[in-house]
Amino acid sequence: MLRELIARIKHSLAQRQAARVAVRAREAEVLQAIEHVVDEINPKLRAVSNYRKKLRQAVERALAHSTEIAASLPGPIEVNKSLWSSDPMLRAFFTGIEDMRQVLSDNREVHDYFAADGSGQSHCYALLNMERSERTVLGVEGSGNIIKRDVLQTSVSFKDRQVVEPDASESHLREDLEQRAFEVLVEYVLEHITGLIADRHSLNEQKLLLDMQLRLKQVKQASLSPLLEGGHKAGGLEALQQQQQHTRQAFEQASARLTTLDDYIDRITEVLGHPEQYFRVNPVSMCLSPMNIKHDGKTTTPGNELTLSEYLLGEEIRRILLIIRFSRDELVAKERLF
Repeated sequence: MLRELIARIKHSLAQRQAARVAVRAREAEVLQAIEHVVDEINPKLRAVSNYRKKLRQAVERALAHSTEIAASLPGPIEVNKSLWSSDPMLRAFFTGIEDMRQVLSDNREVHDYFAADGSGQSHCYALLNMERSERTVLGVEGSGNIIKRDVLQTSVSFKDRQVVEPDASESHLREDLEQRAFEVLVEYVLEHITGLIADRHSLNEQKLLLDMQLRLKQVKQASLSPLLEGGHKAGGLEALQQQQQHTRQAFEQASARLTTLDDYIDRITEVLGHPEQYFRVNPVSMCLSPMNIKHDGKTTTPGNELTLSEYLLGEEIRRILLIIRFSRDELVAKERLF
């Protein structure tokens, strides 16, 4: 009984110690991330009182979201020529074994990884990055004993397939992708702030030009020109004044969003505090035939259920991402490629 009690006490102490170490590590990670954001956006932010405290919640939210993104990546799935004919996912992604080998090989980083590996590592983990595309085609469809021709069908294809970030372990690859996910969010902060600055400069130039045009119009109205032209003409003076007023208001609004260093902090927290608006994952489930025709639930043609993850960056970029594992034997010789 005494031994069991001592063992439980030691185990409890070890758990508490591990928890304290984890807390300190997490704290160091958050502080490092805050300083990294400040370095990338504007180092002058360190002059703001309690800048770490003001940024902390948003940075923690962005870090947590980056961890979720990396953890959500499907895989690893094994990619090799012996599995292509039996694995529905590989058959959907690649038209054949040679196509698969070409995609795996079409990156110098992969070849350099194996060439630089002094430990004799025979396999690597990597990220497969693709664009999913759907188009309507005319095809043949079977329903019982009836064959229908010229049936509208949806064909699914995977384009722009890239194998990137070769790594020796899945865990290390996910850690690297987690960091890259965070960098994506920092990139959106920079784009957001850069856009505001560009808008402000553009509006300021418009405002100056309109001021000059309005002064010219007013001087012209008071000069001899209207008399020589056959009478006083308003000549769009009122419209020009309205345009000037609207431009001035837009300029003031744009300037108000990025005037002080505290405004920079507000813009940072707008993005990092809501990371799911800029980088998110959308589960995609579909049933595909061996010819990558999407089932509509009516056809009797055999199909396979695929569950994929599509990652959305902003409003424009949509990519299918998953982790794969393959051996150097699957590669096409480097000399044949480059």
